[in-house]
Amino acid sequence: MSSKPAGPVLAWLLEPREPAMRYLASRHLLRPRPSPRSLERLRAAVPRKGWASAILARQREKTWWATKRSCYVPKYRSTIWQLQVLADLGLSRRDERVANAVEFWFDLHYARDGGYDPWEGKKRHGHLCTTGNMVRSLIRLGYLDDERVQSAVRWLVDEQLPDGAWDCFGRKRGTIDAWEAMSAFADLPPARRSPDVRRAIERGAEFFLDRRLLREGEHFRPWYRLRYPWHYHYNVLVGLDFLSALGYGRDPRMAEALAVLRDRRQEDGRWLLDRPPGDMVLEKAQEPSKMITFLALRVGQRVRGHRR
Repeated sequence: MSSKPAGPVLAWLLEPREPAMRYLASRHLLRPRPSPRSLERLRAAVPRKGWASAILARQREKTWWATKRSCYVPKYRSTIWQLQVLADLGLSRRDERVANAVEFWFDLHYARDGGYDPWEGKKRHGHLCTTGNMVRSLIRLGYLDDERVQSAVRWLVDEQLPDGAWDCFGRKRGTIDAWEAMSAFADLPPARRSPDVRRAIERGAEFFLDRRLLREGEHFRPWYRLRYPWHYHYNVLVGLDFLSALGYGRDPRMAEALAVLRDRRQEDGRWLLDRPPGDMVLEKAQEPSKMITFLALRVGQRVRGHRR
């Protein structure tokens, strides 16, 4: 994506003061990749300080955040939002605090139709955005073989619309704003993707690629903002992330979105963070962001054909 040397930037990502980023960069960006034992040592350090430690320090009763009544509201502060970030940072169900929170989530939000209902106490109908986000996160947390995750994967397939996309509000036409199912499928190991999932991925990819990841209706400025956490709003880096993970990095229809990302790179090789919604912020807005830089560099490696 750029010929600028990444050495100083990679060294910045590997600084020990943020163990989550050190683990992620070592796992996804270092070549050759460290041994499994070395990666496991780095992963074990993630909850001890930095971003993950700060999130876990806000947890109550080693189970929930913000309120016991819901995992979804208040937005950005309750349990679902914390679990999604912890999953991104490398935590797993082996941590008691994560396992407790996941069971708390299932108890409140596992719907009768196999999806996940964000509204506490109802548990009637799955909701696209909530289900997609949590399927992705639960796979990362180690719940791939849990039937409550597998049922939600099937639910996502069944919810795909005739145009190949999804919608979070029950409308009959899809939108690139409803990206969460594709992101969930990207975290399914290829060998675990059923024929139905593979067909859903192909149809969904065509929907996003036909729109160049950015062209749908009127120009929508938030799609050009590079934000993290990104578990509510779509942006160009979201689309680049899941499509490159699914193997579409070299499709020529990715070029426009890749150019947008390339143009946002600073002279020193890093990317800045645009202010995310809500108050769940790991880094300062409008300053060099380790998370955005890591995600952008990972996209670049996938596009160039490196292993995932």
